[in-house]
Amino acid sequence: MTSDKKNIFILAGLLHKKGITHVVTSPGSRNAPAIIIFNRTGWFNMYSIVDERAAGFFALGMAQALNKPIALLCTSGTATLNYYPALAEAFYQQIPLIFITADRPAEWIDQADGQTIRQVGLFTPHSRHSINLSENSSPTRYISRLINSAIDRATYPVQGPVHINLPLREPLYDLDFKYIEKIDYSVMQVVPPQHQLPETMVLLWKNFKKKMILVGQLPPNPHLKHLWERLINDPTVIVFSEATSNTFHPHSISCIDRTIETLTAEEIQELKPDLLVSLGKAVVSKKIKALLRNWKPAQHWHISSDVETLYIDTYLNLTHTLPVSIEIFLASLPKSSNPSSDYRDRWLNIKKRVDRKHEEFIKKPWFTDFFVFKEIFENLPPDEVIHLGNSTPIRYAQLFEHQADRKFFGNRGTSGIDGCISTAAGYAAASGEPVSIITGDIGFFYESNALWNKHIPPTFTILLINNGGGNIFRIIDGPSQYEELETFIETSHQTRAQGIAESFGAKYFRADDFASLKAALSGRYSAPREKPAVIEIITKANDNSLILKQYFTHLK
Repeated sequence: MTSDKKNIFILAGLLHKKGITHVVTSPGSRNAPAIIIFNRTGWFNMYSIVDERAAGFFALGMAQALNKPIALLCTSGTATLNYYPALAEAFYQQIPLIFITADRPAEWIDQADGQTIRQVGLFTPHSRHSINLSENSSPTRYISRLINSAIDRATYPVQGPVHINLPLREPLYDLDFKYIEKIDYSVMQVVPPQHQLPETMVLLWKNFKKKMILVGQLPPNPHLKHLWERLINDPTVIVFSEATSNTFHPHSISCIDRTIETLTAEEIQELKPDLLVSLGKAVVSKKIKALLRNWKPAQHWHISSDVETLYIDTYLNLTHTLPVSIEIFLASLPKSSNPSSDYRDRWLNIKKRVDRKHEEFIKKPWFTDFFVFKEIFENLPPDEVIHLGNSTPIRYAQLFEHQADRKFFGNRGTSGIDGCISTAAGYAAASGEPVSIITGDIGFFYESNALWNKHIPPTFTILLINNGGGNIFRIIDGPSQYEELETFIETSHQTRAQGIAESFGAKYFRADDFASLKAALSGRYSAPREKPAVIEIITKANDNSLILKQYFTHLK
């Protein structure tokens, strides 16, 4: 057995010893020896998904659900490039994925050999670490050290994707399974240090009378609940969050856009915070970004233990980066810094005013996207995990209040429409929880391969809002004034999802008014779920943009 095949055994053994339990593979020849070895060890839960792009996002969803690294394995050539969208998303979302790409030996690169491209360092701009395993005879301990470093960099100092390139020579199937009993794996471990917030920053915190905490995307974390509770009860602090922040509390602002839209000129001047603290990852709301860039608080603290994001200056006013975890930051803060302050309560009074306006508007429903989202959120079971597609779904979700224990996810690392359904399917497969993804029509049809997947559980549901194109371009300022809107920007269409859904064995529902929508939601969520389902909800593009504009006008 050649040394490159021994590398596979070392790789499998170290993945196992470091707690990796799930491997997502795609079919191929060059990676077949690794598939065989990984499968025959019995150490891994193996998933086979044909489309590498879908496989990458499926693994991303699994890692979201399990909060641990997931390994992927594909063949050489352009198959590796299809991993890139999911890898970039994992990089910016800080999701631990281990991308293993089979390769040709070095002497055959750029020599017109089949399925051969330049794979060494392929993902360097968007990976936490990258190694290339030698196909020549190298000391076992050296190979082990390389693999140890790659696996550990998927979780330390922060989570993210890593790349292991695996050149393999022919013959590919000269495998000796007795070798697995002879390997000295040389396991090496990283012990992360502990940190705390410096006392100087705690003192600064106490001195500020108007503090705003802006929470970006965060995974659900019940261990933070009591820490948030203490912070939210500080009268000098107002917490702004979004659906994907997974941080809900009645004394916080969770519908940012509808709150900001109603501010008077006087309120904008008086409510400017002295201190802005940003937590988590991407923020959806463009309104809060614009407001903070104009406000320029006296200080902006960004909380991040990631060296890649030490200087995230989203609001053009960064003054400090605190390289600690969110848990350590929240635990370091005093209970209350100024009990007589009314800063939080002033914001909450505005919230009450906006909530009344919101309730007035929803009393006159019109079958459009806005009211469809209202109906969906009101009828989903309380334990349903919600994944949000990009463009309009993630934005509509910010306009409604949500129950405190609801879990939200979305691919907001790069905010692309590719992969959202596969990510949700991977989460469903790994978690065992019932999952629904709300997606637009362009995202659904673009990623219909996501349904070509035998691992999707029967509790998985796709809520497809089909308004005949990329309706986001009728909502944002600019595109609607040009004649190219429908053909080239919105990409207007009349495509329907029934054939796709049924060809992949999914149950299909169609809704084009409130009665059929209520029937579809009841038929899916009140009955036993025996197979995955697609609920296609058909609305009209022009009506959608009209109602949304009327909504924001009504709030003022």
